Amino acid sequence: MSEMRVPGKLMLAGEYAVTVPKHLALVFSINRFISQTKSELVNRQGVKYGLGSSGAYAVLKTKSDNLLPLSDDELFYKALAFSRQQQPQNSGADIAASTYGGLLLYENGQLPIQARFPESWHLLVGWTGQPAITSELVKNNQLSQSFIQTSDQIVRNMFTAIKDRNFAAFSQQMHLAEDNLEKLTGVMTQKIVQGIRAANRCGYQAKISGAGGGDNIIAFTEKIDDIPKIQQEWRRIGIVPLDLHVYYKK
Repeated sequence: MSEMRVPGKLMLAGEYAVTVPKHLALVFSINRFISQTKSELVNRQGVKYGLGSSGAYAVLKTKSDNLLPLSDDELFYKALAFSRQQQPQNSGADIAASTYGGLLLYENGQLPIQARFPESWHLLVGWTGQPAITSELVKNNQLSQSFIQTSDQIVRNMFTAIKDRNFAAFSQQMHLAEDNLEKLTGVMTQKIVQGIRAANRCGYQAKISGAGGGDNIIAFTEKIDDIPKIQQEWRRIGIVPLDLHVYYKK
C-alpha cells in the first residue's frame, strides 16, 4: 500500500483579499508533498519554503484520521474546519489546493472551480530564503474596499486569460496583481524587489506568491530556453530557484 501524501501549494493571485469572506484567489498545488514520515515543504534545516505546509498538514491529518474514504468535497470541509480551530482567519485556499490539486479559482470557504494552465506555460519559482509570517502580515494590513475589489477583478481577468490561453493578457494581470500588493505594508523586501526586477529584465512579469515579506516570487514563461537565464539572475542576487511544477491529481 502506497504512503498517503498531500501536495503543497503556491498562490497565484488574491492572496490577501481571499482572507476576507466571499472574496477570491487563484491558487495551485505543486509537486512537493508531505506524508506521515516526510515533508518536502521544508529544507534540510527545517526552514519552511512557503509552500503551504500548514494547510497540507491539515489535509493529511484529516485524511489519516478518517477510517472511511472521504470525497474531495468532504475532505476539504473537514480539513478547513480542523485548520480553523488553530487559525480562525485561514482563508482555506491552501486547504483547497492540497485537497483538489491543480489550478483553482477559489472563494473563501467555498468549493473551488478547477482549471489547468496551458501546457506551454512554464512555472519559475524563486525562494528568498526568508520565511514569511503570514498571520502577522495579514493582521498588520487593513484592506481597503478598493484594494479588495481590484484584487478580485485581477483574479477574474487572470482566470479568463488562462482559459483563453492568452499569455500576454495573463502577464499584464501578473503585473497588476504585483502592483496592487505593493500598496500593502511589509510585503516588499530588497530581495523580492531585486528578484522581480531581474525577471523583468529578462522580459517577464514576476510577483510575490503569498503574503510577501519573504517566501517566494513566481514567474511564467512560454520560452523554456529562457528559464536558465532567469534562474541565473536570481542566483546572482541570492534567490534560490526551486524546481517546482504544477501538480494535477490523476
